[in-house]
Amino acid sequence: MHLTRCKDQKHSTLEEFYGKLADSREPVTRKGGEVMLDWIARLRALPDDRRIFGLTSHYRLCLLSQDDYTSPWFVIISALDERNYYVEYLMPENEAPWQAAYVRGEARSAEDAVWMVVTAMDKSGGWD
Repeated sequence: MHLTRCKDQKHSTLEEFYGKLADSREPVTRKGGEVMLDWIARLRALPDDRRIFGLTSHYRLCLLSQDDYTSPWFVIISALDERNYYVEYLMPENEAPWQAAYVRGEARSAEDAVWMVVTAMDKSGGWD
């Protein structure tokens, strides 16, 4: 995958942002940053030609299909540690029970978390 930081947050790369968290003295913040760095590397290693723009919101990473912060947040990912990954995706309008409905899931391994992101990208329709 081609995952880069959204131009509207060009002050640092995704690695710099999550690297600062990984360097934190606070154990939960440090672990979350380390896991997000690993997750980003795993996503980038996938043989997938889609372009994804990452926008950070607090500790979450929002995956956009356009390089603009006003673009829909099609997929939102976050991690607490290597056993607690969270993935949300914006449901397509024709499937959503209400406007801006999200589906949320949890994974307990890095492999499942990567699979869930790919599935979320497909299901959201953001990269069609």
